[in-house]
Amino acid sequence: MNTQETNKKFLDKIDTILIGFILGLLFPMLMFVLLYLFKFKNLGYDWNEFIHSVKQVSILPSFIRNSVFLNLPFFFLFNLLQKFNLCKGIFVASLLYIIAMLIVRYAL
Repeated sequence: MNTQETNKKFLDKIDTILIGFILGLLFPMLMFVLLYLFKFKNLGYDWNEFIHSVKQVSILPSFIRNSVFLNLPFFFLFNLLQKFNLCKGIFVASLLYIIAMLIVRYAL
C-alpha cells in the first residue's frame, strides 16, 4: 500500500466537523502554553503567576486573540487539502473563542 494513499485515507476519515471543532479548541490551548514557554518563562514567571496575570480582564482578550491565531494556518492548510468539514469545525471553534474575547472585552 502506498503511503500517500494511506495519508489520503486518514485525512478522509478525519474530515468531520466534530474533529475540526476539537482541533480548533485544542490548537489555541497549545498556543497558550507555547506563549508561556517561549516568552514568559524566560521573564521569570512561573505557571501560577502567568495564569493569575492572564486572568485580568484587561489582558485576557489579547491572549485569546494571540492563541486563536494558531487556528489560521491549519484552517488554510485543510482548505488547500479540500478537507472542508475540518475547516468548518475549526472556523466554529475560532468563532467561539472570538465571541468569548468580545464578551470579556466589552461586557465585563
